[in-house]
Amino acid sequence: GVMAGPLVRSSYRAGRLYAQTKAHRGEELPENLAHLTAEGPAAQEASSVLARN
Repeated sequence: GVMAGPLVRSSYRAGRLYAQTKAHRGEELPENLAHLTAEGPAAQEASSVLARN
């Protein structure tokens, strides 16, 4: 199934904020979190889901 809901979205946004903070500080982001630096809507955002269908 697809994970969705406010907790999943807020957790993903928190991860993106973490990645932005690390970049602002000039710190390296672990390779396994590199996807958090991608621009655009998250995969579970409604606009992303509608665009795929």
